[in-house]
Amino acid sequence: MSQTLQGYITATRYLLHDATGVFYTTSQITDYVNAARERVVRDTGCLRTMQTSTTPCTPVPGGSTPYSWSANTAVALNDYIFSNIYIYQVVGAGILDGNAPPYPFSGTVYPPSTPFLNGTATLQYVGQCEVVNFSCLPQGNQTLDVLNVNLYWGNTRIPMRYLPWTQFNAELRYWQNNVQRPICFSIYGQNQIYFGPVPDQSYIIDLDTVVLPTALVNATDIDTIISPYTSPVPYYAAYLAKYYEQSFGEAEIYKQEYIKHTQAVLVSISTRRIPDPYSNPY
Repeated sequence: MSQTLQGYITATRYLLHDATGVFYTTSQITDYVNAARERVVRDTGCLRTMQTSTTPCTPVPGGSTPYSWSANTAVALNDYIFSNIYIYQVVGAGILDGNAPPYPFSGTVYPPSTPFLNGTATLQYVGQCEVVNFSCLPQGNQTLDVLNVNLYWGNTRIPMRYLPWTQFNAELRYWQNNVQRPICFSIYGQNQIYFGPVPDQSYIIDLDTVVLPTALVNATDIDTIISPYTSPVPYYAAYLAKYYEQSFGEAEIYKQEYIKHTQAVLVSISTRRIPDPYSNPY
C-alpha cells in the first residue's frame, strides 16, 4: 500500500502531538517528510530500478549515443564518436580523416584540452570510453547506487563482475590499449561507473540501481515507496522536527524509534525462498 503526502503529514503531526498545526507549518513537515523518505531509501535500498543505458555513454545528459570512429565518414555537429579509449564531441561538422585521432604516445599531451582537426571535422575531447556518469542514466543523478550490471552481447545477457576500485584499477586499467568487450565494473567516487576492459564498441547495458525518491509536493501526491517501507518515515520526520526546536532528548527518542522500525521492516521481508526443492537447476 502506498502513502500520500497528506498521510505522512498527518502521521507525523500525531507523533508530535500537533494535530492542528499549531507548532509546525505544513511546509516544515513536508520538508521533514521528504528528507525522511530519502533517509529510508539510503538505509534500506528499497527503491530499486532497472535502468537501460549504453557503454560508452556520453558524459553529458541528453547527448546522442557515441558511435565508433570510421575513416572518411561524414559527421554532424554535436555528434559523439569514440576512438580507442576516448570520446570526442564534434564541434565542427565535416569528413573524418583516413587516420584515427592519435593515440597517447610519448611527448604529447593527452587527452587533448583544445579542439583539433581530424580530416575536415573538428573534435573536442569530452571523456573516456570506460566511464559512464550517473548523469547519463535515465534516472540521472537520482541514482544512488549501482548494484549489478548486465551487458548485452548478441543474444546473450552477460552479468558483469564487480571489483573494488583499487583492484579494478590494478588489474584492468594497466594496459591502455586493452580495448574489447567489458567484463567488470567498479564504482568510482559518488557518481561514476568504470568498465573494463575499455569497450571496443557500443554495448547496451542494464543496470540494477537504487534511486532516490522524487520529492512529494502536493497533499495528494502518492509515494513511490510502498508498505512496509513507509512506516519508518514519520518517525524520522518527527526526529528532524524535534531536533530543529532543540528538544534533543525527544529527538533522540524518535530517532531510536526510526531505527527500530527500519530494522523491523528489514526483518519482516527477509523470508525464506526455495528456488526448486526437487532438482538442482545447475
